[in-house]
Amino acid sequence: MKQILILNGDTDKKNSTDFLIEAYKKGAESAGAAIKVMAISDLIFNSNMLFSNRQIAELEPDLNKALQAIHASHHLVLFCPVYVEYIPAKIKGFFDRLFVPEQLFKSSQLNFNNEFRGKSGRIVSILDEHTFKEWKLNKRTTYLSIKKTVLEKRHISPVLTNTIGELHSFDNHYSQKWSAKMEKFGTQLI
Repeated sequence: MKQILILNGDTDKKNSTDFLIEAYKKGAESAGAAIKVMAISDLIFNSNMLFSNRQIAELEPDLNKALQAIHASHHLVLFCPVYVEYIPAKIKGFFDRLFVPEQLFKSSQLNFNNEFRGKSGRIVSILDEHTFKEWKLNKRTTYLSIKKTVLEKRHISPVLTNTIGELHSFDNHYSQKWSAKMEKFGTQLI
């Protein structure tokens, strides 16, 4: 049975993010996958890297649970709203603490493994109206920093991506189209 970890990166826990997560989850469950959903904003941890990157701070219990869930999964799906020019500190801290470079782990003091080879991923970027207009003009990908320097650097491959504009209503054509796509991706376990 394929294990899928859905990371909800929406610090505000908007209904639109839940709407898309539920569609993906419905498809994956229909394909027989085991699903775990984790809201990053619910985790209790220090989002700052300590010790100026010279050594790693011991992981808090919630980060240990997240790390175990990542290791137990075959596929990660990150649903993350994108704000103009920044990533919320809690989300950035989550990635900084769990996906930091391997050279920090030469110390044998902590038993920490962030090698995620053999896993695949998907990033669903949900843009607000202003960011979506900007994206339509220049097609600048807003998820590259997470895709390239976080997931792919830890050997998660392939990492598929989607960019979705703001969902103003869940019953309009645009929202229903993305709901159907998310359910299809879930069914395909990608």
